[in-house]
Amino acid sequence: MFLSQVRPLAALLGISAISSFSSALVSNAPESPQNLTQGICADRVDGRAECEVELDVPSACVSVEGGDSSCPVVFFLHGAGGSNDGFSRRSGVHSAQVIGVYPNGENGWNTGPKSSNGCGWDDFACTSDPDEGDYIASIITDVRSQGAKGNIYVIGSSNGAALAHRLASNAGDDLPIKGIVAAVTQLLASPERSGPGTLNYNQPSISNERTTPAVSVLSVMGTADGLIPYDGGSSSVFGGDQAFQLMPALDSMAYWATHNGCTGANTPATSAHATDMGTGTATKYEYTGCPDSVFVEHYAIEGGGHNSGNGEIDGDKVMYTWAYEFISRVEAGGGGGPPVSSPVAAPSPITSCVDDPAWAGKFNTAHTCDYVAQNPDRRCKWEDSGGVKADTACPEACDSDCTSSPVASPVAPPPTSSSPFSAPVASPVASPTMPQDECINDDTWAGKMNVAHTCDFVARNPDRRCNWENSDGERANVACPLACWAECRDSGSPCTKDIFCQSGECKADGACL
Repeated sequence: MFLSQVRPLAALLGISAISSFSSALVSNAPESPQNLTQGICADRVDGRAECEVELDVPSACVSVEGGDSSCPVVFFLHGAGGSNDGFSRRSGVHSAQVIGVYPNGENGWNTGPKSSNGCGWDDFACTSDPDEGDYIASIITDVRSQGAKGNIYVIGSSNGAALAHRLASNAGDDLPIKGIVAAVTQLLASPERSGPGTLNYNQPSISNERTTPAVSVLSVMGTADGLIPYDGGSSSVFGGDQAFQLMPALDSMAYWATHNGCTGANTPATSAHATDMGTGTATKYEYTGCPDSVFVEHYAIEGGGHNSGNGEIDGDKVMYTWAYEFISRVEAGGGGGPPVSSPVAAPSPITSCVDDPAWAGKFNTAHTCDYVAQNPDRRCKWEDSGGVKADTACPEACDSDCTSSPVASPVAPPPTSSSPFSAPVASPVASPTMPQDECINDDTWAGKMNVAHTCDFVARNPDRRCNWENSDGERANVACPLACWAECRDSGSPCTKDIFCQSGECKADGACL
């Protein structure tokens, strides 16, 4: 569906057409994205015959008051020869509660020599060939004007991943990229720049001329890719132009880690994982010691080909379960490497026992202090969109000194590990046997990426899933003690405790299969 077809089809299907003049972000039903094509594409002169942009906004990302949204904004980039058709069906943004953006390229993206280009790749002043940096920047400006203020992420595979690396390499005011998920393509070693415009650098930089901020990177590549060589060098996608050379995959990751200030840039931690691609083994390279909210990770699919991004790792799809899990960790903060213990501040004196009537959880305006008070043990750590916690804004609900009758203080969960794939560590002050009422899963909890990811689902793979969050930022290791707390798992039969074994099933006598 291209520009000439947008208006009548949108009208026939009842799809909201939101132009760049919109002042308030509105949501749409799943698989019925809004169309930004007219506002974005009508005035472009950079050789775009197939320009189209779709915006997919879940209702959870729109305030009832019509204010700004802090939901992450995720760009989905197709590969060469592909299009944006189908992203609205398979991206899962409504379950993940992120805002999806689906731009269409010109038979792919202008990240290297293309037979359809009228100018040479080193003609930076060219205005007749697609200027991808300016194109994506203009879309960001448009969605920002509508109220989508969350961090910007890019997910791409193959040629789409090449553009993801390019956009991240030019991150800054025009392209405020927070993180990328790049499948089956690495950074270019050369040339330094290619294509029209100014947002056309192929590697990140900190120099007097330009400074690229830190960008989190999750990369997945097959070591036996016949199109994009894992060990770098030339590729047939460049049409024989030897000016275009790819970095070796691990050099590309080390480049990003070094640029991002990760102290473990040259000594990544490695671990083995299962995959349904290649030889069945994926080697993870995790670059440690990164700044807060910065993660640099790479999965080498041993023996995998150019379709490695379509596979699974440890039973979950790279696109998009792993992609959203990565984005969730970047949003939550922390960084590669072991966490640093923070000093515990002394309790502040109570100065007021009046709840803030304006406070509400950052994911739902109905989550007021009154709502927190219904379950303070679980909800007093929630935050609003400004980062103010409920236990600060809602003293009547959360502070026992403000209540007329004794209320139990919130139960601290076991400390979490620095990696979402490490087993939760039991609290050193916990008694050997937890009280029965504390070993009860929250039946209403579900991971924010999928409503089917309940505590029972977490229990099937607690080592990986106990750091998952729901839409209010509550982690599974708080809501699902039967799945995540060793004290609860050891206090009786898993089956009689309604906890799944690793296999997901139990025998009649209560033992794991």
